[in-house]
Amino acid sequence: MTTAPANDDTNDAQEESCATVPTSAIVMLVAGMAAAWFAAGSTGLLAHPLQHALTWLALAVALVAAWPQNVRSFGTWAILAGGTILGLLFTASAIPTVNVLAIAVVLAAIAQVNRGQTARMAMIAALGAIVLASFRFACSSIPTVWLTADGLGWVLGRLAGSLAGCRLEVGATFGGIDFLVLTAAIYIGWIICTVPQGTVPVFAGTVPVFVSAKTGLSPSARPARIGLSPSTRRALWVAAAIIAGHFVYLIVLAYSEKLLAILPDVVLPPKSGTSRVGLWTWSNGLRTLIPWNVPLLAMLIHGGIVAATVAGSPWKPIVEIDPEKLKRQKAREEKEEVPGSVLLKGILFHFGPSLLAVAATLLGALAINQRDLKDKKIVAYEKGYLNWLKPEYDSSAGSLYGYGMLPALVESLGAKKFVKSKDLSKEDLADADVLLLIHPDEPWPKETLERVWDYVRGGGSLLVVGETTIREGKFASSFNDVLQPLSMQVRFDTAVTRTGNWEQSYEIMSHPAAVGLDDLRNRFGIRLGSSIRTHWPARPTLVGRWGWSDPGSDAVLTGGPSYDAGEQLGDLVLAAEQSFGRGRVFVLGDASPLQNDGLPNAFPFTGRLLSYLAHRPSSPQALWRQLLTLATLLAMVGLLAGRPAAWQVMLTSTVMVVSLACCTEVGYWTGRVLPDSHSITTAGVNSIAYVDASHLEAYDSDSQANPKENHGISELMRTLMRQGYLPLLAPDLSPDRLAGCGLLISIAPAREFSWAERDAVKQFVSAGGTFLCLVGAEESRASESLLADFEFKVPHSPVPPGKSVDEPEPLGAKLGRMDQSNWQYRFYAAWPVECNADGAQKWSVWTEGNNERAVIVSRSEGSGTVAVIGDTHFGSNENFRMGKDAAIHFWRWLFSRIVPGQKEWNPPPGTNVNPSMEPAEEDDSEED
Repeated sequence: MTTAPANDDTNDAQEESCATVPTSAIVMLVAGMAAAWFAAGSTGLLAHPLQHALTWLALAVALVAAWPQNVRSFGTWAILAGGTILGLLFTASAIPTVNVLAIAVVLAAIAQVNRGQTARMAMIAALGAIVLASFRFACSSIPTVWLTADGLGWVLGRLAGSLAGCRLEVGATFGGIDFLVLTAAIYIGWIICTVPQGTVPVFAGTVPVFVSAKTGLSPSARPARIGLSPSTRRALWVAAAIIAGHFVYLIVLAYSEKLLAILPDVVLPPKSGTSRVGLWTWSNGLRTLIPWNVPLLAMLIHGGIVAATVAGSPWKPIVEIDPEKLKRQKAREEKEEVPGSVLLKGILFHFGPSLLAVAATLLGALAINQRDLKDKKIVAYEKGYLNWLKPEYDSSAGSLYGYGMLPALVESLGAKKFVKSKDLSKEDLADADVLLLIHPDEPWPKETLERVWDYVRGGGSLLVVGETTIREGKFASSFNDVLQPLSMQVRFDTAVTRTGNWEQSYEIMSHPAAVGLDDLRNRFGIRLGSSIRTHWPARPTLVGRWGWSDPGSDAVLTGGPSYDAGEQLGDLVLAAEQSFGRGRVFVLGDASPLQNDGLPNAFPFTGRLLSYLAHRPSSPQALWRQLLTLATLLAMVGLLAGRPAAWQVMLTSTVMVVSLACCTEVGYWTGRVLPDSHSITTAGVNSIAYVDASHLEAYDSDSQANPKENHGISELMRTLMRQGYLPLLAPDLSPDRLAGCGLLISIAPAREFSWAERDAVKQFVSAGGTFLCLVGAEESRASESLLADFEFKVPHSPVPPGKSVDEPEPLGAKLGRMDQSNWQYRFYAAWPVECNADGAQKWSVWTEGNNERAVIVSRSEGSGTVAVIGDTHFGSNENFRMGKDAAIHFWRWLFSRIVPGQKEWNPPPGTNVNPSMEPAEEDDSEED
């Protein structure tokens, strides 16, 4: 088919439209892609603050490169400023999908305020970000998608390993599936928007028609040719370049160990005390990046290929409709009667994507859970590689890794019974709501296995807790025997994290037990357990992205794991679930969240998990919800791509962000675990003790930390257990949380308390609670207002210039005495404490001449007590190491004085122990 030649004005527009893409637009496109990958966490192991900073940096590059020229209208700046502000707000979220949607919003704003090829490149990048965000959301909400992506990553890794001549075991993360998804979206946009090779555009009015440059015929009117068309060959060459570039990255990843071998030896300073800071050299720096940040290479490769492809391609003309003509057309349409089908189609394209975004998030992210175990019965198998002890005064047997505090937590959530069953009899299982098997280590009688399986098939819930496999004489891990009928098996390996306790390394699925929890402060309590081999229809719940699978259990026994080539890198399933009959089975690869030392951190996850299994609410991981979520996501992306509009992308992304954030908050608050001391009756615990963990406190937040760590508080938590408390790390200081505890401890917070939090603490103390604050002068500023409410003050140091206030004098690491006895205890770095209230009791006082300085002071307030210790790290592991027995006795003595209703306790006669001023050797007697 021939076409009439276009007029000169049209040809001029055509020449301008068919020009190559400006360099600034290419920079914007590649920077937008980089921002999306940073936001999705695709570029390797990065701390969250650094990840957000790099995302903002890439967005800044995109904004500067695509900054509109010679445009002064208020609307233009309002759109650009609004999109940028929304992007910054969204990237601050802890939800990866929200972070990627932020990139789509900013890129769509750039497209809205620009024209020509820059607007087109921004629009393609924005749609690509939407596709990547939808994929990340699907992976976290649809286990089938995650398993498929993980399987694809495994296949690519094995192929690359074959090419490299060495084994490469990776999943979706290190397999670079995120890079392929976004690049594929850009690739499709490139195919649609570029001029078919061998053709030129001519205009029939304002509509471009592509005809052969030689014959003037359209492709459909030309004689059929054998072989591929030039456009198809070009598309295949670009696809081949993308795949080849991706395999280059994977081959480099496979050679990680060899790359490390050719680097210079590690440079370390002379051994000095407890210093861990190595000398900075380029080789040391590179060693920290390999293999964990090798995905940055994939980002560079994919970005380079896209840039080269875009720069070297002719693009279809962009026809700008005359504003006056558009105005006249709208006026004419308003007078005409619009057919129902046309109206429906318009509504679908205008509001359909946003409605589908809401539907997708409701289906895939809304996980409502119960917050307690009221009237539920939990049955735990008494046998296994475990003990049911808890820390006790004058005893150290099995307290560290025991499960003695677990019954207390279960009772605090309102459970009717916690039964330890010897043989899992029919009577025990008859009315059980949850059956708990913790690392069974003996062969299973066939009839017992059948009884367990029948219990689950009949609608029961089974929680199987594994660890690294043991084989000691007649004892051997037997958890996989229970899992025989399922698509889940605990591997014979050790799942090792690169970051320590998997902090900032989790991929958290949409599950009632996990939604809304972040990956900070080790909320899930996972340490060194085993990974779980998972196949469909099993459903991953918790995945460790930045770690590796160390074969066997040597990593636990030696304490020195290291990644070796060929071991599985990344995407280790740490928790998974599968339906079985009318019931469900949940598997944890590590028992730490249930152990005495793990519960203080992990109780929000452990409590929610037990509640989920007991109440069996609907989950986003149900098959019907998976299918509907996938369908709505595909429809949403299809509508956006079918009629692309920048405002539509901005609106849909914003609606999806708000909907996803609301679903996450609803899931968190409906399943928020609030233990209550009044529910504990038989577990040997008299109250709950919270250590505040919501104000950036000055301690290692991991209560499981090695006691040799300077500022961990694991020894303090164990002392609280000895005192009869169930110690927990408080994620907030809300009135309903404090109403269920008896003791609150604050350790040098860096963030000030809000008015509502201060009021909640005052009500807690007035009702009979005990508030204990540990803070030195250097960290006292954030605690100042709260302490002032109780007439306490720890003068701040250093005093800012211009202040007419005396500088407080540090008292240092000194020895104090209990009353007038000979028993001594050690301060870490003491500072004076002031209290002007009547009846204040000074428990530790230094007198020098006429000067008297108190370090430990308490006073009554209502029915409760407030006490302040002028030493931030008085309860740290380091301070315990200077004299552990003395520290334990001191805390026992102090609690008996400041906690209302406690019987006074004094050290036994003849135990005159003077703690050393030097660190003591670590006592491992409390290990199993």
